[in-house]
Amino acid sequence: MLHYFSPKKGILLFSVIVFILNACSYVVQPQESNCIAYRAAFDVGSATTKMKVARVNKCLQKNEAIIYKNEIKVPYAENKRSGFFSQEIRNTGTIALQKLKDEAINNRAEVFSGVATESFRQASDTMEFLREVQEKTGISIKLIDQDQEAILGYLAACDAFPDSTRNVIVWDIGGASMQMILRKKNREFLIYRGIIASISFKEKILVQIMQQKPEKHLSPNPIGKENLKKATEIASAAAGDVPEDIRNVFSEPNTVILGIGGVHNESIKKQLKSNARYTQEELIDALNARIGLNDKDIGGQYADTEISNMILVLGFMEKLGIKEVIPVNVNLADGVLIEPAFW
Repeated sequence: MLHYFSPKKGILLFSVIVFILNACSYVVQPQESNCIAYRAAFDVGSATTKMKVARVNKCLQKNEAIIYKNEIKVPYAENKRSGFFSQEIRNTGTIALQKLKDEAINNRAEVFSGVATESFRQASDTMEFLREVQEKTGISIKLIDQDQEAILGYLAACDAFPDSTRNVIVWDIGGASMQMILRKKNREFLIYRGIIASISFKEKILVQIMQQKPEKHLSPNPIGKENLKKATEIASAAAGDVPEDIRNVFSEPNTVILGIGGVHNESIKKQLKSNARYTQEELIDALNARIGLNDKDIGGQYADTEISNMILVLGFMEKLGIKEVIPVNVNLADGVLIEPAFW
């Protein structure tokens, strides 16, 4: 059965999960053979459907090894303009999930679960579509709210970057939503719930700067140097909505910003050719070199958002005083793999 996790229940559930994760090291564990599971987790985002297969220790709630991963572009955010997903995108999404599941089975996966995010929170036919997906593919996809999305990303990032001596802010940019999350000393979460993200920011450039309709002009490229300042100002204005409690932590000397999701780990890293971390200066240099490129020059299936992604990130970094971001190559699938609520 498919369920929508309400925000209050979701936060309580995740708090319980976090307590279990912190406490499990003190529990006598069963034999390893009873603890190991081969799982496939799906992150059904607004622009891309991602899947990871892993060997998971259920007793420790620990991802021991990623066996296989893949992703397929499925632009849900651009195919729900009437408030409903088009039949074409529903078919494309279902086929993509089945393909990824078949690949997962070939890589030892035995159980399958996933989450759907912002475009699914906005669409009116989400629950009907997710029931259809389960009937056709056997994959249980749960619709989660933005707080749960942020917490899943936080747990996945901290599992991959276990440094308890630092203030950790996890910055997740998707196709249609953005989250920033940190954990206070009392263990409560502070969350920024942004509505500007990769696709929605690209569309703002099209509408507000180029006076074009997104449904007719899918790409703003070449953006051009004459529009760079205007586009950066749109991003900076959105960054002004980040809560003060979070903004104050950015300036503390022991704070580290972990960037997760495709924008940080695919788009930005690829364009900057940076593996460890990146700075404002590197973004500015890359933008000056690439701002005049068209989609053909840029290349790849995400060419329409590559340049605008850099502008979006730069605008936030400048407004919030973020000096550098450390990309951590995790997504919501990593969180789903280790969370008991999904299995």
